[in-house]
Amino acid sequence: MVGQRMNVIPPSLAQIIDCIEQQKSFLLEAGAGSGKTWTLVETLKYIIQEHSSDMERTGQQVVCITYTNVAKHEITSRIDNHPLVVVLTIHEFLWLVCRNYQSELKRLIVEDNAKGKKKIEGLADKLSKKNIEYSQYGRRLEEGEISHDQVLSLASSLFIRFPKIARIVANKFPYLFVDEYQDTEPQTVSLLLKNLLAGNEARFVIGFFGDSMQKIYNKGVGEIQDEALLTITKTDNYRCSQAVIKLLGKIRPTLVQHPAGSNLPGEVTFIYCQPDALALATNYLATQNWLESQKGWRFKDTKILMLTHKGIAAHQGYNNLLDVYDQYSSFRDRLFEKEERYIKFLCNTVEALVEHYANKRYAEFIQLLSIRGWPLSRHADKIRLKDKMDELNRLRTECTIGEVLQYIFDSKLLGKPGTMSEFEEEIKGETTDELIERRKTFFHNLMAIPYEEVIVFNKFVEDLTPFATKHGVKGAEFTNVLVIIDDGAWNMYKFSDVFAGKDKGSARYERTLNLLYVCCSRAKDRLALLNLAPLDSSALANLNDWFGIANVLSISDLPTRD
Repeated sequence: MVGQRMNVIPPSLAQIIDCIEQQKSFLLEAGAGSGKTWTLVETLKYIIQEHSSDMERTGQQVVCITYTNVAKHEITSRIDNHPLVVVLTIHEFLWLVCRNYQSELKRLIVEDNAKGKKKIEGLADKLSKKNIEYSQYGRRLEEGEISHDQVLSLASSLFIRFPKIARIVANKFPYLFVDEYQDTEPQTVSLLLKNLLAGNEARFVIGFFGDSMQKIYNKGVGEIQDEALLTITKTDNYRCSQAVIKLLGKIRPTLVQHPAGSNLPGEVTFIYCQPDALALATNYLATQNWLESQKGWRFKDTKILMLTHKGIAAHQGYNNLLDVYDQYSSFRDRLFEKEERYIKFLCNTVEALVEHYANKRYAEFIQLLSIRGWPLSRHADKIRLKDKMDELNRLRTECTIGEVLQYIFDSKLLGKPGTMSEFEEEIKGETTDELIERRKTFFHNLMAIPYEEVIVFNKFVEDLTPFATKHGVKGAEFTNVLVIIDDGAWNMYKFSDVFAGKDKGSARYERTLNLLYVCCSRAKDRLALLNLAPLDSSALANLNDWFGIANVLSISDLPTRD
């Protein structure tokens, strides 16, 4: 009936199957290493095996919502790309089901425009001869283009104003599963539960798969509590060593996991530094030498998760980029989230375009280009495009951010996002406004930075930090993990408070605890934490309880290499 990972169906999967057969929506709370993705895939396989004939006859499909291309490819490959299942982002799904209702969309857009402060005159007439389209480049309502954010709000309004559309969607897609539910925005969760599930319970099942403790996106809902959902808890841990699982139980006593596979014995270590000797380079080398010579670590089997800030930027080579963002706090906080308008475009669009082209993922590559109607019908068009991409790659390693962007827009490889155009229009000309002057300084300094720093930054965020693990580390596993913590560099995180049990319940405390849990739960065998911030006596006492007193060491007491 389901995959052959185990001879006996795990209780959590059996409960999910019961929910499917009884038309009951559910939430799977799956701790780190518990096999959440496996459970999701097995759920899809069960529906394919047991219900595909009836669903195919009636033209129905299963929708799986995910947030990264990595997850999308993993899920589709593990179900052999079965056509019964469509794997989409939430915005792709909502636009898929809403785009056919053009007259209703136009009515809602015109009504919203009438309520706004900056009204577009004659919008109804302008839209009468256009189709509403979803654009990744921002909103241009007079051209019928809606933005990323508008897709969500319009879908919500559409389901509320026209309940029949919600019923049609529920009939077409009777099963909707959300992967990594904790990273879903609250507005999206509300739309799914209040506007889509409510009133359609007899024909529609929603399944949320994830772990509230692994919320990393700031905008994510984290926890979902709704009486329409049956909560199913998965306490297995197939990944982590026994020592790490014990530590995770201390960090998260509300979900105590149990070894469920061939879990190694493992070990955990916490190393702290003296307040007057917190330098990254010196302490990192001392820790590495000790782990190699005294504990037998092999660093080729070790993932280093650096939670420091400026020291890593200098080490990796994007310190100028970081310095520019550091001058503007509201932009700095959004840098590593890749949410600030320029870094978002540079990393998620320009670098994505280059990566798709280099890896011959031409469908994704053309999708980015085709938004602006790039001609590719003739061989000469393709040669011209190749020449432009070759030139772009040259400029990326030789020129500034400003020069690369100028080339991209002049060559019409990509269109300039509306958010960037609006920002640049705002800072034009002379002004005495201090805020505008600061923004102008930010812009000019950013444009002068070598573009290579964007390349390095993007690779670093994607591959080496827990922030990237929204895309990279979260869900990944490594034999040994060394976590380097520096409180002094972050505003959003404060590990010393978590270690001391201070400020519990605050948003920063919960955010920090979640990040600590995600980092520690990557280790299959051995885990070490190197802390580069001062700790008080209450923090050390708590750490002694978490790690065991013999495993909490001052770096000054580490034995030197024999």
